[in-house]
Amino acid sequence: MFLAISWWSISAGFEAAAIEQSLKINWSKAAYVGAYISPPLFLLFASFYTNRKFVFTPLRLLALLIIPIMIISMALSNEMHGLIWSDFAPGPPGTNSLIYQHGLFFWIGIAYIFTIIFISSLTLFVFSVKSQKLYKHQNRLVILASIAPIAGSILYVSGLNPFPGFDLTPSSFLITGIALLVAISRQKFLDIIPISHELLINQFDDAVIVMDKNLRIIDLNVAAESMFLIERDAVIGKSAKEVLVVWRKINKSLAREDRSKFEIPFNSEGVEFLQVTVSPLRNSPSKFLGWIFVFEDITRRKNAEINLQRVNTKLENQLEQNRALQRKLKEQAIRDSLTGTYNRSYLGTTLKREIARAVRKSHPLSVFMIDLDHFKDINDTFGHAAGDLVIKSLGKILMEASRECDYVCRFGGDEFFVVMPEMNTENALVRAEKWRGMIKAKHVIFRQKKIAPTISIGIATYPHGTFSAEDIVEAADQALYMAKEDGRNCVRVYDG
Repeated sequence: MFLAISWWSISAGFEAAAIEQSLKINWSKAAYVGAYISPPLFLLFASFYTNRKFVFTPLRLLALLIIPIMIISMALSNEMHGLIWSDFAPGPPGTNSLIYQHGLFFWIGIAYIFTIIFISSLTLFVFSVKSQKLYKHQNRLVILASIAPIAGSILYVSGLNPFPGFDLTPSSFLITGIALLVAISRQKFLDIIPISHELLINQFDDAVIVMDKNLRIIDLNVAAESMFLIERDAVIGKSAKEVLVVWRKINKSLAREDRSKFEIPFNSEGVEFLQVTVSPLRNSPSKFLGWIFVFEDITRRKNAEINLQRVNTKLENQLEQNRALQRKLKEQAIRDSLTGTYNRSYLGTTLKREIARAVRKSHPLSVFMIDLDHFKDINDTFGHAAGDLVIKSLGKILMEASRECDYVCRFGGDEFFVVMPEMNTENALVRAEKWRGMIKAKHVIFRQKKIAPTISIGIATYPHGTFSAEDIVEAADQALYMAKEDGRNCVRVYDG
């Protein structure tokens, strides 16, 4: 378009400077080429700028160029028919201008030019009214650029031309060039092509906001207005930091290279959660324009996820309760219900395992058979409840005065059996005497009555002649029998 306008202006300038009439007419013919190519190109420019390029099909483009081709052809052959210029007359004295008498097809051409420029200007004007503030300054400059040639043409053909014989139309395009230059240099006219809301973002159910590289809002759809309670005309051109309440939650995710997607909490008009998609905008690999933000209401989905998480947590808690119950049941299966010590069934498995380990590592292993003295008398005197209380007290003392690696088991009735890995006879004797002393010193209070129990203990130690679980239990039982024979309340060691 600018090449055609330049050709038109240059040819008009040479026509004005020429002295001979024949030369002036030839330059006028040359000017007609630019004069009739410029309007359809201007219409195409307006259509592309306003995103109406879909209107032009190849046939329509051909129809648009029929009149320019016809007028240019008739101007080049005017001497044969005089339908463009019917006659010529010298201009005012003192000038070298030439006054053209116009034929029928000149007026047809002028009507075509006026119509095309009027349609182009109207297209830009309507688009300017509908577009956001950031683009209105651009469009108004373009409208000014399009009106100038119309004004020059009207002056030329209406007889109001202050310079008779001189065509002001090419000169008026100087205003067009200045207006477009300002639009390009100051208003970033070619940086971002406006996008029709009706054709694009207003069709989205999600909120869409477009920002330039300076983080100014340059576009948004109706959904964004509703979601953020803002009005397009009030926020276009403003900084997103001033407008968006969620700015602090999204500004750290801006990148010029990569697209990002994340979720943020939100609380407005029933919207609790948003999924934000940020995509950089480019019109070429190296030309960054800004970002487009898409805000999707994911409240239902997020609440469903939260509810599902709650259900999963509840199930996990139930599973953990089940596992705890299983552990409890397993523990109960190996524990004595009265004393909390291990039961005799667990002793059988444990003793075999510890003997095998002692044999494998050549470590000593001591076992203790413990029996309450005169327990029948306690039951007869104070009752079975008192007897149970004494048994519980004994079990508690044995567990508290044992190591973590030891095993305290209730063997049956008032008897206990303790397994102590890696303990020799000397240390086992010391430990047994400690237990005996603790029991003797402890008085069990039952219904405000003191019960002073004592214990007898038999000790057997591997490898002093014992190799199996049955052997070592029998050895400890024999040592206990010796303690009973020696007057009770004492400790005896099996010596083989």
